[in-house]
Amino acid sequence: MTMVITGNSTLQTEVEDLCDVNMDACIQCGTCTGGCSGIELMEYGPRQIIQLIKLNQRKILLDSRAIWMCVSCHICEDRCPAKIKTTSLMDTLREMACVESTTKSNEQIQFHKLYIKQVKAFGRSHESMLTMALTLKGTPLPPLKLMKDLITRMRVDIKPPHRPDKSYRLAIKRVEKGGSKGHGK
Repeated sequence: MTMVITGNSTLQTEVEDLCDVNMDACIQCGTCTGGCSGIELMEYGPRQIIQLIKLNQRKILLDSRAIWMCVSCHICEDRCPAKIKTTSLMDTLREMACVESTTKSNEQIQFHKLYIKQVKAFGRSHESMLTMALTLKGTPLPPLKLMKDLITRMRVDIKPPHRPDKSYRLAIKRVEKGGSKGHGK
């Protein structure tokens, strides 16, 4: 039987305020972890991350590789009977790690910031532009054969996506100013 921890830790209150998630609604069923596409790369699954937040384990979480391994596929959210927004939760933890500079790898923070910058500009990430931006920041290029194969099979688009419409840009600005329960800095 799984022990369910309830009650608001300092970290829990902070995270809930930033991403509008009620972690006490989590029934610890494990459906999120069972469906997680990145679970093999994580030292903590989504269910454990929620428990660590409730236990106020800030340093463990923000130093964790798990928050960077989430690929935001939303499978955990789609399957969650309590409708916990795990993807928002993970993004909030990544933002907190960037601000507090607790993460071991500067490359992770660099990738995250470039990714968010592209999403703000285009409404989604663009793989070729992201690869080039990372290369300019000092990250080695992927092997040319791999890039050629991805481009030839149309797995990576060379052209940037269309810019998002005005309503999307206004929503981003509102979140950045704190007009929504977002965290976007």
